[in-house]
Amino acid sequence: MKLIKIEVSNELYNKITQNAKSQNLTDEKFIEQILARFVLEPHIMEKKDVMNGYIECGPINVEIANI
Repeated sequence: MKLIKIEVSNELYNKITQNAKSQNLTDEKFIEQILARFVLEPHIMEKKDVMNGYIECGPINVEIANI
């Protein structure tokens, strides 16, 4: 394990703390999960975006196919 020290604004710190508490996590564990998601598993966002695109465009594609 490595220790990383960062400084954040009071506003960001408050949001981190609120979100961590709502998930019953420490601030550190919450930030660790965020980093893991965006650094180790960045494809998660892309899959979700692609899925949403198919859902939004599905009816349009069916309409075009039936022309």
